[in-house]
This record gives sequence, C-alpha cells and structure tokens, in this order.
Amino acid sequence: MNDGKVAWTGNFPAVITPFAADGAIDEKKFLENIEILVAEGVDGIIVSGSNGESWALEADERLRLFTIAAELMKDRVPVLGGTGGIITHRVAELTLAAKKAGCAGAMIMPPYYAMVNRKEVVQHYKTISDTANLPILLYNSPAATGVNLTADFCVELAEIDYVVAIKQSVPDFVEFANTVDAVGDRIRVFTGNSGKRGLAAAMVGAVGFVSSEDPHVMGAEGVSLWKVSQSGDMAAARALQAKILRMKNALGAIGTAPASMKAAMNILGRPGGHVRAPLLDLNAAETEQVRAALDDLGLLSGRAAAQ
Repeated sequence: MNDGKVAWTGNFPAVITPFAADGAIDEKKFLENIEILVAEGVDGIIVSGSNGESWALEADERLRLFTIAAELMKDRVPVLGGTGGIITHRVAELTLAAKKAGCAGAMIMPPYYAMVNRKEVVQHYKTISDTANLPILLYNSPAATGVNLTADFCVELAEIDYVVAIKQSVPDFVEFANTVDAVGDRIRVFTGNSGKRGLAAAMVGAVGFVSSEDPHVMGAEGVSLWKVSQSGDMAAARALQAKILRMKNALGAIGTAPASMKAAMNILGRPGGHVRAPLLDLNAAETEQVRAALDDLGLLSGRAAAQ
C-alpha cells in the first residue's frame, strides 16, 4: 500500500547498461547516459531493468550500478534499482543493499521460470517488503516471467506494506485499464511500452511511464511524451505518439531490442555501447538499416542541426 510513501510520476526510463566490446560494464558511458537523460527532463531512472540487460548482470554488478547512479543523482531524481530474481532471500538481500546504496525504491518482477503459484508470488513480495522496508514497484511482464499480475491479483499485492506502484506491461490494454481502476487509488500505476501506448495509458489514468527506446533514441522529444500527454494538446500528443511508435516499430524489426537501440544511440552520438552475450551487436548491414530508419524519422538531420 502506498499510503503516501512515494509520489512518483512522469517519465522513468529503464536505463541501458553500456558494455565494452569485451563485455565489461562501461561505467563512464552509464553515468553519461543518466546525466543526458536527466538534462532532457526525465523524472526518475530505473537501473538494471530488462532494458538494462539485468539478466546479464551479476548481483555485485547490479549493486555497483545502483550505488554510482544514486551517488550521481543524490536528490535530483529518484533512482530505482531492478532487484528481481528467482530466489526470494537473494532478492530481499539485494533490495536491502539497494536501499543502503541510496535507491529510492526497487523494481521487482515475480519469480520467473519456477512456475510459482499466486500464494507463492504474494509471499515472495511480502518477504522482500518485510526485509528491506523499501518502496517496491511491481513489474508485470508476463511474456518474460510466465506470471501475469492481473488487476485482481494486484488488489491482493497492493495490501503488502511496501508495494507502492506497478509497471504494468501486460499486452492487453483492457487489463491495463482494469489495473488502474482496481488499484489506482492505492498504488501508483505506470505503463511499460510507452512507445506503443503512452498516450492511451495517460488517458485512462496512468501516473507515468517506464520507458525504453523513446528517451534513449529520441532524447528530449521522446522524454516529452508524458508532459505532452498531460498538456491537453491532443493533436500534438497524437503526433508525437505516432512518431515514437514508428521509431519503435522500425527498430523492433532489426535484431534484438537492446542491440538495435544501442546501435541507434551510437549512430546518434549517444552513449549506447555494446550488448553482453548471449546478445549480439548488430552487423554492418543491420546497422545501416538502423541508420536508414533514423534518417527516415528525421533524427539524423535533427542531430546535425543540434551540432
């Protein structure tokens, strides 16, 4: 239950983790990217989410990223750490460590692969809440976990003390709207997939986005979707959502999402870096496809004008 613990709202990108060609984390680029995003207007950041290739990070690497991001941000914007995993006590320990490192909250998906039942999911979150006493952003991505935090499920989870919000990435938009209706008065409901449905989510009561490609590739323009969606200028909001959707669709057809996004960032002079195995960086032909997509969207000319 949130009951005043947090007032999170706006655009909270799940930041990338830039790697060097040998797979090492490039901390300089990681911090540079966060500084750029904050300057472009984000309202918070999430470290070690799916967008940050969390599954490719060891626990100590995740904690290191939480620590340096929190030190960099101090009180500028909230830093949330992605601490999700399968084994409850390890997630609880990492969540407590994230709190000690200065994180304002933790984004946590249900245990994946283990085929947990509803009672087990509830106990998982309750144990983490009781151990860490850190605000929890639930992360519902049923395609990734095999568990779907439906609206009625969220009603039960919202009763846990430190469950204060949810990133609702369920593909069914009606189920997203049902979640807002069922628990929006008790926890903060963010949407994932803002590139596809940010405006629609704002219209049915979302308090913000956990975004991915939009800010990383389109910069301030992508970040602004939340504020434009709240402005009352529906024509501008629809046009911006349509442009972001074209970008997301174009990149989504090339390689894996992190690889194509990072390639786009590198082309645009933003600190994207490399992916970590088992993912593969785009090859030359695929990189040229990304370049062509950016050019078609006017993003290359926009970069040239900025320079």
